[in-house]
Amino acid sequence: MTKRKVPDEVTIERLERALLAISYAIQLDGSVYAPVLERLEREIAAMRAKEDTVSRARHYLEQVWDQAATSSGTVKAIA
Repeated sequence: MTKRKVPDEVTIERLERALLAISYAIQLDGSVYAPVLERLEREIAAMRAKEDTVSRARHYLEQVWDQAATSSGTVKAIA
């Protein structure tokens, strides 16, 4: 029985390294790899947008947390 390797997590950094590699391949072989480049660009943009959404949500919660702490002296849960 053979073990399957668990794929590494996909990160923006890994996608950017792949983007550089495919850019090099395009320089060598022409636009045959253009669809791969475009896919990588879309994936990177989607991951950045998701990170931005999470960051904004965290910011909103921190604002509510700070307001609750300063208005009553104690922190209340969001109702």
